[in-house]
Amino acid sequence: MIKEGQIFSKFLKQYLPLLTLLDILAALYFGIRHHTLAEGLNPLVLPAIFLMLLPMMMTIVIKDLKLIIQDRKIIAVAILINFVFSPLIGFAWAKIFFNNLDPTFIAGWILKLTVPCSSMMVAWTGMSRGRTETALVIQVVSFLLGILAIPLWMMLLAGTYVPVDFIFFAKKILLIVVLPMGIGIGIREILIHRKYGKKFFQEEVKPFLPPVSSMGMFLVIFIAVAGEASSIADNLHLVWILLVSVMVVYPLLLLISLTVAKQADISYQDGIAIGYGVAAKNHGIALALAISSIGGLSILPSTIVPVFQVSLMMIIWKMSPKIEQWFKK
Repeated sequence: MIKEGQIFSKFLKQYLPLLTLLDILAALYFGIRHHTLAEGLNPLVLPAIFLMLLPMMMTIVIKDLKLIIQDRKIIAVAILINFVFSPLIGFAWAKIFFNNLDPTFIAGWILKLTVPCSSMMVAWTGMSRGRTETALVIQVVSFLLGILAIPLWMMLLAGTYVPVDFIFFAKKILLIVVLPMGIGIGIREILIHRKYGKKFFQEEVKPFLPPVSSMGMFLVIFIAVAGEASSIADNLHLVWILLVSVMVVYPLLLLISLTVAKQADISYQDGIAIGYGVAAKNHGIALALAISSIGGLSILPSTIVPVFQVSLMMIIWKMSPKIEQWFKK
């Protein structure tokens, strides 16, 4: 059973862009042909969001927060780029290139650049010979700071395009991020410390978390796209705009993070963790917030970008030996 879970997880990781694209196409077809049925799926959004986020949160190790004391410079750089540079660059890009586009689409783009790192950043860091402990700390701190930073930036930046109520957005984050995080961490602690031990969790539970989370993501994407199928079909040009934007902005964020890390005398092992923490954005949380707090075409960036982001992460992974050499110069 464990082996099958690992094989399925590897299959999802390898073909995630293709599977996401097929999911989007199926949702568009279903939403256009069966609009009433698609709208009837809306009550399933919240359970699907929990199915997507709960396994992700079960990978968080709270005790790693103790490492913050030792890694203040690393955490400071990661926070600076994730919660200052990234939202402002996303806003500036939208201001320059998206000004005449749908306001909800622009708000969704800013949200996508404001929501911090994906849980997959830890795996990408390890594959690139980076320090996974650093990646875990960046992940946990980013989730915690995001509770206040995301609604604040959305009010200040996206609020110029769509109405954003800070309290309402903060409540959505409590429901969508904090609640699954608390439940996920609680389940992890119970399984490890009160029931079966760390070995059982690592071998019997953890291999199945990414596949379950991915299935939840596919369900959320299907419901979101099907519900907005007609509007998306009328604005397919936005997909190409997103493609160009991602291919420019994401590498720019990576370059900034690696340069700042190098100038701050941070090692490659920690620098690449910061790079992935900035460039590998969290689709699940961004999509969940877009659906529940903004609506309309705001779902498009969080739905379409995963198709391209995995390919970008693979390019970074392939380039990691050269990046390591650059750090050592």
